[in-house]
Amino acid sequence: MTENLSSRFKTESSASAAVGRITGLPRGYGDTKIIILPRDPLWMYAYWEVASQAYAELKKKIGEDKLSGGKWMLRVYDITGVAFDGTNSNRFFDIAIGSDIDNWYINVGELNRVWCVDVGVITPDGQFVSVARSNVLGLPRQGVSPITDEQWAILQQEFDRLLRLSGVDKIGRSSFDLTKLMRERWEEIVSLSLPSSFGGASSGARPVAPEEARAKGFWLKADTELIVYGATEPDARLTVQNQPVTLRPDGSFTLRFYLPDGQQEYLIEAVSKDGDMKRQITFVVGRETK
Repeated sequence: MTENLSSRFKTESSASAAVGRITGLPRGYGDTKIIILPRDPLWMYAYWEVASQAYAELKKKIGEDKLSGGKWMLRVYDITGVAFDGTNSNRFFDIAIGSDIDNWYINVGELNRVWCVDVGVITPDGQFVSVARSNVLGLPRQGVSPITDEQWAILQQEFDRLLRLSGVDKIGRSSFDLTKLMRERWEEIVSLSLPSSFGGASSGARPVAPEEARAKGFWLKADTELIVYGATEPDARLTVQNQPVTLRPDGSFTLRFYLPDGQQEYLIEAVSKDGDMKRQITFVVGRETK
């Protein structure tokens, strides 16, 4: 169950302006909102603010016990081709954040998609309560434009000649095979190389330390997540944890999961297009925080 409280939470700006010289930007402006901005085809930047009034209303609504025992999350929705109403996204994934964090770099892992992000709390009983919903964002497209004309067209033989000059014909692969391999490998490295709170699938943030921790001058914050990736036939039907997953055109997929303490099972199932063949893989993953 998902609930959006953003329309109810807004505080009035200060009644009087500060007098004298401005010494710095304020930490917040008394608004409850989240904004997402593009960085490149695979990354976006989110920043948000939860006003004290919104926090108090949230505590009143779900109870202090659920709020204190819950986890603050970013819920990232893929809404490509969808008139999004909060319940009909193509898929979503969660990123665990601390209550003291107010910005995050998000690696979405898929190209040429449209995204929306909620900031909210997952209660101990699994309910996600949205506090604010972001703008809708389509990231920059990856790859060469499909629009060609005489002025910009590149002749096939010229492209092959340039690749031969680079030495690719001496490694036993055709130029296009190698180019495709290099492109796919690069995209895999970009999407998977910086996991968890340092910039991977849920992506790295620039955390802001709590005020009390700053006063002590030394602190440490860490978390972890699970990245599941693989491939099957492009026309197969794939489910993970009994939820449908959209395959890329080549049949590959990448998913990210928040990884709580304890043992978790992740069932991956692929069914052929005609339904007469099925394959299953189950990952059993454990986490223990000490």
